[in-house]
Amino acid sequence: MKKIYLSLIIILSFVTYSCDEFLDRAPLSDMSPATYFSTKSDMKVWMAGIYDSFQNTLDREHLEWGDIRSDNYHTTSYDDGKAYMNAIESTQSDYSWKNLYNTIDLCNVAIERFPTIEGTVQGDWGDYVGQAYGMRAYMYFYAIRVWGDVPLITTMWNGNVEESHIPRTPVAEIKDQIQSDLDMALTLLGSSVSGDRKFYFNLAAAWALQVDLDMWFHEYSEAVSDFDKYFKNNSNFELVSNPDQWKEIFINPTSSSEAIFNMQWSYESDGGNPWAQRVGASNTNNPYKVSEGIFDEFVTRLRSGEGADGRFWNVLDTVKMFYGGKQLPISTAHWLLPTGDGAGIEKCTKYSPVDNSSATSHWFVYSSSDCEIQTSMYRYADVLLLKAEALNQLGKGSEALDIVNQIRQRVGYMADAKSEVDPSDKAGVESIILLERQLEFMAEGKRYFDLVRTNRLMDVMDPILRERQEEAGVEPTGFGDPGRVLFPIYYREFESNPALRGHQNPPYTEG
Repeated sequence: MKKIYLSLIIILSFVTYSCDEFLDRAPLSDMSPATYFSTKSDMKVWMAGIYDSFQNTLDREHLEWGDIRSDNYHTTSYDDGKAYMNAIESTQSDYSWKNLYNTIDLCNVAIERFPTIEGTVQGDWGDYVGQAYGMRAYMYFYAIRVWGDVPLITTMWNGNVEESHIPRTPVAEIKDQIQSDLDMALTLLGSSVSGDRKFYFNLAAAWALQVDLDMWFHEYSEAVSDFDKYFKNNSNFELVSNPDQWKEIFINPTSSSEAIFNMQWSYESDGGNPWAQRVGASNTNNPYKVSEGIFDEFVTRLRSGEGADGRFWNVLDTVKMFYGGKQLPISTAHWLLPTGDGAGIEKCTKYSPVDNSSATSHWFVYSSSDCEIQTSMYRYADVLLLKAEALNQLGKGSEALDIVNQIRQRVGYMADAKSEVDPSDKAGVESIILLERQLEFMAEGKRYFDLVRTNRLMDVMDPILRERQEEAGVEPTGFGDPGRVLFPIYYREFESNPALRGHQNPPYTEG
């Protein structure tokens, strides 16, 4: 994959629309609209650079930050085990924010420079600048969920190294900036949200981020209101009708009524997407497979007599599982089939097309070198279930469970959630919603943030980590220091930015 680095210089994108190549340019202090941003086409080129940097930021990290440390996975022992055992360290490059700030820097340039291009009017640059505001908000929203307080940078770097030494800014101030950026995005973004527009930050993505932001800060009334302002009765978005259509959300997002915002990926220009290497590659032993808890829930639904959850055979190859398990009916015992035995349990096939070349498997499994998926960042079921969570907190548990039933029924599971819990039991209803989100968004980078947002991380992960530690033959300490809810700041950030020194997230070290 191509990399864009912003350190002492800004890398300008001299690319085709598909981001084919990048060349170094002078510091921003030496630039002006007359020397670079002189035509409308320059904006398109720069936006391509923003989305390339977005790929670099979240192609792998959306899993590392939002999924891997949760209860979604079980180890296959082909990893160092640090994330699995909650023993992550500041020396791990997965926790660098370099690419994230590259994206922010590129957005800062677009926001400041595009409106100054001679001969242009808002109709020329408005949507582009709206995308830049939205992408900057999205990056900062990731940043506060991963690291908490982070440096706030909203202007172009002027070439002065000392002015790049910026301390961490409190989360409350970052939140205000995210909201300000979202307000600008909502004002400037165009109305198009269909087709290929799903590959670019669009108006629906801005409203989805707004609801997500509301929920992160437990602003439940605002979350419901913001959902209804845009998504209620919006003909562009609706739940799919069956498991086959559910699969199309991931195979053909541009034509799906549930897809909102996806990371575009082309093997030809971007190489292999690293998603496969983490959770489902054909040519290597990926370090994680689906957890026993998720697997058992799917099997329970399969044998419930109340329909079957079609997400089961869309995210795992149950045909391969059947043949790998000596053609016995699928049961919870299939989770124990050994890796490499054709079990189908160790490879996530969420983004996989049908494999017509095999009679003993159903889904094609990407290799780590040629994986080409269009990663889902936001979709309609996500914001709808966030609304359900908010309704429950507002004492409207019955309405919340109606949404859960809609989510279930579209994939073939007909059990009434209202029969499983008293709608007035907020904790119980929240558990039902979170389980549905876990099954729905496995391998999409949502689960860890869900547990943090609902203050359930310690309760869920402490006993699981104790069990993992006992299995590994080490003293069980559970989750450990509560400070580990956040991630460590990568040690090299302290070398490049002296203003950060002495301000690592405890209990992590600075080197």
